[in-house]
This record gives sequence, C-alpha cells and structure tokens, in this order.
Amino acid sequence: MGGCNGVWWGSLGPGWRRCWVCFAHRAPRDTAGHRRMFGPLVEFDRDFNGIVFYAADLDAPNSMADAQLRSYTRQYFEPIAAPRESSEADRVRDLIEALLPTGRCSIEQIARSLGVDRRTVHRHLARSGETFSSLLHSTRRALAEQFVANPSRSLTEVSTLLGFSSLSAFSRWFHEHFGTGPREWRKSGGGSATRGGS
Repeated sequence: MGGCNGVWWGSLGPGWRRCWVCFAHRAPRDTAGHRRMFGPLVEFDRDFNGIVFYAADLDAPNSMADAQLRSYTRQYFEPIAAPRESSEADRVRDLIEALLPTGRCSIEQIARSLGVDRRTVHRHLARSGETFSSLLHSTRRALAEQFVANPSRSLTEVSTLLGFSSLSAFSRWFHEHFGTGPREWRKSGGGSATRGGS
C-alpha cells in the first residue's frame, strides 16, 4: 500500500504503510487543516485519539536518528517507560479523564474500553472502596480546579472538557461543589474559594 500523505509524515520514510489518524471529537466544519497536517485518512468521532499503523513498522529504522543523542534519549525515556503498578481504579480514572471531553463518559463506555461488562467494573472498583460515580466526581473536580485556574482557557472550553452540555450546567455544578461560580473562583485566585461541597 502507499505511504501516508501529509506534511509531517515525510520524516517516517517510504517504508511506512498506510495509516489512519483518529480523533474522539466530532469533525469540525472545515477539516482542511487536519488533512493538510495528517493526510487524507483522518477519522473523527472515534473512541480514541491516536494513530493507527502496522505494528511491524515500529521496527523500521528512523532515517532522521542522531546516534549521538541515543544515550541521552535512553537516559530520559527509561524511567518514563518503566512499568508502574496501576489498579483498576487507576485505569478507570484515566479513561474518565480521556472520555469526559467527548461527552460519552459513562460506565458502559468505560466497560467497553476495558473489554468487560459494567458489573465487572463495579466489582473491581468496589474492592478498592470506589464506585464509578465517586471516581467521576473526584476526577471532574480535580480537573475543574486545574482548568478554571488557567486563565488562558475560556469557561466555555472548560465546560466542554469536563463533559457538560452547556456553560450554565457547568456553572451550576461548579457552584454546588465549590460554593461559588467558576468566574468568581478564578478571580479570587482559586484555592481560597473552595469551601463548599466535597
């Protein structure tokens, strides 16, 4: 098959076979920018954000590799690549964080992503004293603090990232759990306003 098109795929060399670039969000009205960057095989509204390609292509040599940087790169990546212990709750929490912006963060979607049924997810979470609702709440709350504190993000963007259908729904939720609206919380400097809800 032919190689992937798109400006930045050129560095992968002629041996790379056709691949797809997937986005969890809906397609924008104009996809020209995506296709200019990633090539024609861009798919939207998928279950994940990522690149799909043949596993065998991971063994292809990198024509742009710098031998002098090899030892430095190894020192940098080995600690990151080291496997870490992760519980079922950790995996569910990671999936919640990934799925919130798609508006499809549900126990059913989490179960599908893990390849099990929802009862199995509930059972595994119960072992660590958690529920899907408790993890959804704690993850959303932590992200809300992080996102709202960042003035470069609009509150409309924040509400979307947290999986709310509208800014007003997000504002009501935020007030219920933080004791003040997100705009006021941001103006006050954040932490000092976190007094209501848990």
